[in-house]
Amino acid sequence: MLKQAGQKVPDLKPVLEVNAEHPLVKKLETSEHFDDLAHILFDQALLAEGGLPEDPAAYVKRVNALLM
Repeated sequence: MLKQAGQKVPDLKPVLEVNAEHPLVKKLETSEHFDDLAHILFDQALLAEGGLPEDPAAYVKRVNALLM
């Protein structure tokens, strides 16, 4: 609507909300792979919304490491 009215549309940054009380998140908190899993979760959310991970090569490396 703003664009149609000739007004500038503000840039909005996406927000990822994670339920810290979810059993899966609780289980991951104690995982030695927590950092990698958090990055993968964020990158997958970006992909699901049509975006791209900031570092696609690092995303692939993290996913491959989990598959091994």
